[in-house]
Amino acid sequence: MHMGKYVGNVFLKVDDIKASGAIRVKITDVSEGRFGKPDLRFDDGTQLSLNTTNARALARAYGLESDDWIDKQIELAVGEVEYEGKPQEAILVKPVSPSSKKPELDDEIPL
Repeated sequence: MHMGKYVGNVFLKVDDIKASGAIRVKITDVSEGRFGKPDLRFDDGTQLSLNTTNARALARAYGLESDDWIDKQIELAVGEVEYEGKPQEAILVKPVSPSSKKPELDDEIPL
């Protein structure tokens, strides 16, 4: 019997990543979480609530539509962000899968 439904939703914390080191996961779902922040769900059953820094990193790599983030592999590592003017440890995302954004067309024609 698969026990996934009995272990609950596991939101990753800095200490989880520190204990295991950087990990690679695949995004399986994006939904609006508590406090108006998006939550990512991963193929290993864990979840991460996105801060602005991480949301921007994923939007730059994969576009503003969260449906385009599904099935993308990312790396999670501990880094620092500034929060209320002070550095704070946080889980940072690094896109691993190639960008799915379509290149913008350039109307200039080289001569």
